[in-house]
Amino acid sequence: MKFLLSVSVLIFSASLAKANVCGTDFQTFNPTTSGLDFITVHSSETLKPCILNMGFFINYSKNAITYNKNYTDSNGKTYLAGDKPQDSLWGADLSLGWGLSNNLDFGISVPFILRQDIDDLYSNVNYKTRGATEIRGNVKYRISGDDQGGMAGVLSMNQNLIKNNPFSGKGAKPTVNFEFVVDKAWNEKIASAFNVGYRWHNRGETVPDMPFETLGNQWIYSVASSYFVSSLDAKFVFEVFGSQFTSGSNQASSKNLNSLEWQLGLKKDVSQSVAFHFGGGTQLASAIGSPEMRAYMGVNWAFGPFCETEKSAPPPEIPTAMPAPKKLLLNANILFDTDSDRLRTRNIPEIDDFFNSIDKSVIKSIVIKGHTDSMGSEEYNQNLSERRANTVRTYLLNKYSELSPDKTYAKGFGETQPIADNGNYQGRQQNRRVEFEIDNAESP
Repeated sequence: MKFLLSVSVLIFSASLAKANVCGTDFQTFNPTTSGLDFITVHSSETLKPCILNMGFFINYSKNAITYNKNYTDSNGKTYLAGDKPQDSLWGADLSLGWGLSNNLDFGISVPFILRQDIDDLYSNVNYKTRGATEIRGNVKYRISGDDQGGMAGVLSMNQNLIKNNPFSGKGAKPTVNFEFVVDKAWNEKIASAFNVGYRWHNRGETVPDMPFETLGNQWIYSVASSYFVSSLDAKFVFEVFGSQFTSGSNQASSKNLNSLEWQLGLKKDVSQSVAFHFGGGTQLASAIGSPEMRAYMGVNWAFGPFCETEKSAPPPEIPTAMPAPKKLLLNANILFDTDSDRLRTRNIPEIDDFFNSIDKSVIKSIVIKGHTDSMGSEEYNQNLSERRANTVRTYLLNKYSELSPDKTYAKGFGETQPIADNGNYQGRQQNRRVEFEIDNAESP
């Protein structure tokens, strides 16, 4: 994993990339590298430390990049594009996201052209070969917030890999983008986000005999909303995204340069770490790069954490005369194997460290609460949470003779009390937990 991180940082340092709107070749479908919350729109949430997300998306677009104005080049040759040329494009995006700290993550993605079909023999705007078109990278820093929402900044860049790209120009340097992100979870099911930012095109020389000028700078913006259906373990996601050039540019096209699109998708969690995506959309304004029709499918696969972030912080040193703490929360992933109520022997010290540090003689009662995420049926999750709580209760009573069975209780709450988003990998990790509520005689 250290090797993977080192290689990723090296690639990121060498060729940074861009955000979620239009690229140098007008690819307007750009999934986020974190795989959190939405499809192409950023939330303020970052990947937790040492969590890795891998993504792969395929998308099909219809009538996105061709132009339909007659054009005469510098040699006097006239291109007759026809009334309405037709084109279709198959693309793919391969991405990787990595959590660096509690409020910082980064990602790398590479878009590919798989196939293009066009019936306009006079068009100059087509991909002559298949392969990678850009290298993108992004860094997101969460300025403030929690699981209910917050604010973040996203700095991203993209390096064009297309030879003779008329939109970026010859010798173009990486495009730089900055976005400000605000999001909010209205309840455990509904969340929304707003992104606004600016794109600096470090354009090169105009490509000769092309009907397009290199692109100027842009404002970029997007909004998104999601609705989580726990019975389906799925999110419905609606997005609108677009761009606005700060200065005009004469193009040989009747299509606008300022894009505006919408899309509706379904994010379906098929396991605790794998989510599938399906959806589609269309243009809200006729613009180069905004297709008349788009369909996509993809997968996010999350892993980790791979470093020592699972271990809870050691409890404070508490004199025996002081009242015991009121609460302790432990991640169930630490205490139990997946879908199991058997305690992991190597992680039992997580419990012992806490109970060895408090004065057990003043405890009036202990309530051990088991919680799960929403994966699986409600009945199964309720049963699992009860079994886990009872396993911890049995362990404590066997380990500490000072604890009375009449004052030690176990309760299971299943999936009914989430503290984070069940619609993404790391939110589900937080919801799988065991809580200890302690009432002590010396408390006021």
